[in-house]
Amino acid sequence: EFVMHNKAPMWNENSQVYQLDFGGRVTQESAKNFQIEFRGKQVMQFGRIDGNAYTLDFQYPFSALQAFAVALANVTQRLK
Repeated sequence: EFVMHNKAPMWNENSQVYQLDFGGRVTQESAKNFQIEFRGKQVMQFGRIDGNAYTLDFQYPFSALQAFAVALANVTQRLK
């Protein structure tokens, strides 16, 4: 059974915003940034690095096509 979920952001008291730890891979705040966990392990992350440039990291159980499709759906959903 594949049950995945978005990782919940943590509240940062200093900056008064919710944040996720991208390990330095994501450099800009965006509502499009997200991380997905599977069985307690992060398996995908997507985030803005500059202007209209994004980074996408993934591993099993995602294939490259599946990870790209999830990221693309996330970006296009927020264009409405």
